[in-house]
Amino acid sequence: MITLDFTAFRCPVPLVQTKLYLKQAKARDSFEILLCDPGSVVDVPKLLKKLGHQVVLSEITDDNVSKYQVIIKD
Repeated sequence: MITLDFTAFRCPVPLVQTKLYLKQAKARDSFEILLCDPGSVVDVPKLLKKLGHQVVLSEITDDNVSKYQVIIKD
């Protein structure tokens, strides 16, 4: 599984980079996104759900990183 680690970035970088990744992703691919910026934690999953992708919050780690698993829609 591909991991997009955006823990070092603040919004809007994770949002823009996620959009760029989605342009080359294939249907039913899955990937993981790591976020820690509060704005990104809200905006990135919201965008993915709006586009119809399946988003699952895997966990929030001890160092306050939110891990999301995403499955690209058909």
